[in-house]
Amino acid sequence: MPALPAKDVLTEDRAIYKKWVVDEKKVRSYLMASMSNALQVQHESMRDCREILLHLRELYRETSRNAQLQFSVELYGTKMAEGSSINDHVLKMINFD
Repeated sequence: MPALPAKDVLTEDRAIYKKWVVDEKKVRSYLMASMSNALQVQHESMRDCREILLHLRELYRETSRNAQLQFSVELYGTKMAEGSSINDHVLKMINFD
C-alpha cells in the first residue's frame, strides 16, 4: 500500500496513488463478491487485498496440500488391470479426479 502523498507532492505521484486506490477497490470488490457470506464478514475489516489474500492462503494451505497429496497417492497407485484395454486405462488417467 503506497503512502498517502503529501499536499506538496508532484501531480504524477498523486495520480499514481489515486490509481492504486481505484485498483484496490476494484480488486477488493471482486474478492468479496467471490466469497461466501461468512468469509466476507471475516475479511471486511482487513485494510487491503494483500492482507485478505495472505489470510486466505493461510486458511486453505493445509487443505490444498492434503488434497494434492491424496491425489498423488491415488494417481500413482492406479495400476492397469491385466488384460484390460490400454485405451480405457489412459482415459481413466486423463479423467482422474
